[in-house]
Amino acid sequence: MPGTLAATDQPITAENIRRIACDCEVLPMVLDGDGLPLDVGRTKRTAPTHIRAALLQRDGVCAFPGCDRPPGTPDAHHIVSWLDGGPTELSNMVMLCGHHHRTVHAQRWEIAVRDGRPTFTPPSTVDLSRTPRPGGRATPAQHRALIERQLPRPRDPVDALAN
Repeated sequence: MPGTLAATDQPITAENIRRIACDCEVLPMVLDGDGLPLDVGRTKRTAPTHIRAALLQRDGVCAFPGCDRPPGTPDAHHIVSWLDGGPTELSNMVMLCGHHHRTVHAQRWEIAVRDGRPTFTPPSTVDLSRTPRPGGRATPAQHRALIERQLPRPRDPVDALAN
């Protein structure tokens, strides 16, 4: 059953709340019909510095298989949603670029950590056999090389004058 955003009175689904709140600090609270708290959850969901450092060492800037997106600020994604009780620890997290973070949520990819490495299982809409794919390790150096290949080379001043 959807909730309502208090500021706009617009409906919002639980899935949208999970996606928006994936890597932020939220205090989940369940209220009764009179607006009184029935349950107040945990407040710390953002990966602390030492876990982000370990994720970057293990996953690079994005562990999604074949990630070729330019580097940005990667997201520390909870494999088992924090709202569902998933812990903020290395074994339950994976580093994803913004594009693949949205992809994982929108397409409902499944992620597991096996032998210390993330494994991604696509939904049947992507792969009917749902064959698990090992996570990669996108690195800024690979992205820089990709970007440099795409940039036009400066023209030689002699050639510029001839044209």
